Amino acid sequence: MSENRQRRLSEKEERERLFQRRLAELRARNNQFPWELSENADFELPAEQTKLFADRSIEDPNLTDEEVERRALLDLNSYNFWSFYKRLNYEVRRARRYNRPLSLLFVTIDRLDRVVENHGLQGENAVVLACGKVLLSCIRDVDVAGRCRDDSFGVILPETPRSGAEIAAERIRTRMEDLGVDLGHTAIFCTVTVGGSSLDSGETAEQLIALTVKGLKAGIAAGGNTVNFLIES
Repeated sequence: MSENRQRRLSEKEERERLFQRRLAELRARNNQFPWELSENADFELPAEQTKLFADRSIEDPNLTDEEVERRALLDLNSYNFWSFYKRLNYEVRRARRYNRPLSLLFVTIDRLDRVVENHGLQGENAVVLACGKVLLSCIRDVDVAGRCRDDSFGVILPETPRSGAEIAAERIRTRMEDLGVDLGHTAIFCTVTVGGSSLDSGETAEQLIALTVKGLKAGIAAGGNTVNFLIES
């Protein structure tokens, strides 16, 4: 191997290590979304809300924190509620300022704990990754999806009223029903429960999350494999 080629490979490996270290630092600040309404998520909202930038090549040594966050948000192998919450706050503020519709979905894989019991962590990871890929195939480029909990994903739907969000949620639910996850020796078929809510005048990101979680929990209590939207009473 030539000296120049070896040097380029070493530089690439160093950039990869730097990226992974920064990604790990961001993950350390992330947290799962509060499952119980009384829980307080352990994160701080930055004073300045900025739109997360699109992905850049990992070859770029000048990745900003926002770009690393974007990668972390789309990484289905770990939950990243902190990044998701930051983006949701940005979208809520934008929607309220310009009087535009906005909806939020939480998608939970039904009975994922049984998958762990029967097939171990390898089975769980395979199911989560497969469900995440189906989820991404169901949404638009302008939508934002992220893994917010071990068994759950969040989806932000800009420019989407409740009627459109209900259609998107049902599309996600039905496509998950058709998903069979091949583990080599067997196949696992999964369903999901979707909770949703849409932004009303004056609502904050926290209120939108609480309402969406309430709808999600109601759907799970009803047996799962359903879409449940609630409105503020």
